[in-house]
This record gives sequence, C-alpha cells and structure tokens, in this order.
Amino acid sequence: MYQEKVNELNNNNLLSVFYSLPKTKVVYTKSQRNSIWRRYKYFLGAEVLYTIEKKCPALHHQIMRSYKNQKNIQSAVFSECVYAQTLANMFGLNNFVDCYDESFVFTPNIDKLLDKQNLTPRYIYTNNDKSKILIQAGGCNGIDCALIDTVFSVVYTIEFKESGAKISEPDLPAYEENGLINITSDFISKNPQFLKMLDEKRDLNFFDSMGHNITNFSDESVKFAVLNNYTDKNKFADVVCTEDKNGYLVMIPTNNIAIWAKLVGEIRPAGRNKSHVWTIDQLNKFLLDKNAVFKGTKILLPKKNIKSSTQRGNINKQSRYKINSLFFVYIKDCHEEEDYIEFEKYSIWQLIPTITVKIFFKKINYDDIKRYYCITLL
Repeated sequence: MYQEKVNELNNNNLLSVFYSLPKTKVVYTKSQRNSIWRRYKYFLGAEVLYTIEKKCPALHHQIMRSYKNQKNIQSAVFSECVYAQTLANMFGLNNFVDCYDESFVFTPNIDKLLDKQNLTPRYIYTNNDKSKILIQAGGCNGIDCALIDTVFSVVYTIEFKESGAKISEPDLPAYEENGLINITSDFISKNPQFLKMLDEKRDLNFFDSMGHNITNFSDESVKFAVLNNYTDKNKFADVVCTEDKNGYLVMIPTNNIAIWAKLVGEIRPAGRNKSHVWTIDQLNKFLLDKNAVFKGTKILLPKKNIKSSTQRGNINKQSRYKINSLFFVYIKDCHEEEDYIEFEKYSIWQLIPTITVKIFFKKINYDDIKRYYCITLL
C-alpha cells in the first residue's frame, strides 16, 4: 500500500511539473514524420539530414543506422525519438549523448535505479549540472523512457505511444492440427494482462477465423489488459506520452489510458512473426485445395491459385507468395515456370498468432487533459 502511494505521488508530481510548463508541439508532427519516413528510404539529401540532426539528433542517428544496416525503421521509432526530444526541450535538457557511440557515467546510485527499471540507454538528454537526465531506452522488454531526478534519486518511467498504437503484442502458443487456441499456464504467467481476453476466446479456431482479426472482446477484458500491461516489474510505466489532435505533447497516467483513448482488443491469426510449419496435415489440405502437385519434397502450384504480397515497408517489392493468410513461401525460394511455381516443402512458413489491444488517442486535446489533471491534483 505504501509503494502504491509513493507511485501515485510520483505520478502526480511529474504531471504537475509537466502541465506547469508551456504547452509544446512535438518537434515533428505525425504528417511530417510520415513525409520523412517516405523520403528516408530514398536518400533524404545532405541538407534535410543536417536539419534533422540539429532538430532531433536521435532520429538522425536512427536514419543513419538504417542506411548502414539496410533495415527499415519502424514508424514507432520515429515517434519515440520525436517525443523524447520534445520532452527534453520542455525540461531544458540541452545536452545530447548517443550511447551507441559514447559512454555516459552514472553515479552508483543511479546505476542501481537503472538496473531496477531494466533500462539500457540508447540516447541521453541532460541539463548542464546533470540534475535531470532523460533516458530514451526502447525495446520490447522494457519501457521507452525514464526521467531521472538525480538530486532526489527519483525515476519517472514513461511510455511513448502514437495516436494510434498497440500495447505489447506477444506471440500466442502454437495451436494444434484442430486449429483451437492453445492457452497455456506459461503464457498466462508471462502475460497476465491478457487473461480475461483469452478466457472469452477459449473456443476460438484459427483455421475458421483465418483471413480476419478477432476484435469482439468485452470492454472489461480490454480495459483489464491495458491497466495491467504497465504494472509488470520489468515494464512498469508511470505515464504515457502521446500527441493531441493539434500536435501538442500530452502526458497521461497509465492507469487512466481508458479515460482518454478508444480501446480495441485484437487477436491476429497471422501475426508478424513466422515459424517452420507446425500443422503439416492442415497445410497439405490447403495445398491440395489449390491443385498442388507433390514431387517428393518439391511442390508445384498453379500461378493462378496463388497470390504475391509486398515486402513490409516497401510497397514496390514483391517478396512472398501467399498459400493463404497463414502460410507463405518467399519468392526467392521459388523456381518459376510459365504456369507454375515450384518450391521445396520445407521452405514454407507459418505465421504465428498474436494478441494485443489497440489504443486510439486521435481526438484528445491538450487543454482538456491539463484542465482535468490540474483540478484532480489540487
């Protein structure tokens, strides 16, 4: 009970300070970030990169790392960099440290706080006397950001969310040949926030549901998932920062997300991650339905019975053939004839289902939120 009161005090103090500062637009709005996103994949040009480096050095660094590693940046990373820079500007943290290339020495006390919060810094923003430090961390296993008051050894943990975003989206356990959802005790112990949503879908069949996402969850189960998503000891967040409909940065306690956002629970039969096929019998049935010809380990499929799809993040490049929404094969693993494609059976992949809650903040307004919390905190 005492710790809950301490956390509540920390939240209230951070909110009070944040809303005592002049309201500030994010350094790049969503439309501006989208424009940069579209352009960065085709070299932006030295002048544009110079402007980004001066305005938001973390974003510039992410773009340059993308060029070097030949990997697309997720749009959420753009937003994390922009929100962190905006917070830094608001708190007067004018010194920037790129932790990929530079070391930053914390006091032993702060080091312990970082370990406790599972924080691995990517970028750091400080004021001149280092009495306040903003750490941009990121990663799927921890929080996005932390604001540290080094004088009082207080850490405020912060999540960044775009106006349309998701909470964590773990892979669900593999289902059997019958397609029925597999809810294991191990999954629930690691992801307890999704217990109520999964309880409502114990009869879910992924083969019957493939081709569309499942969203008919009760308000109670979805709110439970969001409320409990940020209470894990490794991913505890005091507040969420996002932008309002006019592009101003706003701050909301994580336990109040449901007040300000529309929430949509979702199970995706075909998630982002893939695995070697685990329901082989069902795959064979789908292949036969498409008039596949089996030649030892090789499979021939009529081109007219299969569709190609684009590479994620590059609408101009076809990367895979879809057997259906759950199974696919990469084009690079196929040999094409005039009417058929040929590939090895072991080159087929199966998509892993996921569960999440989508959060939509699109209609929020800075002044409404400030008014609400200024009254509440009095």
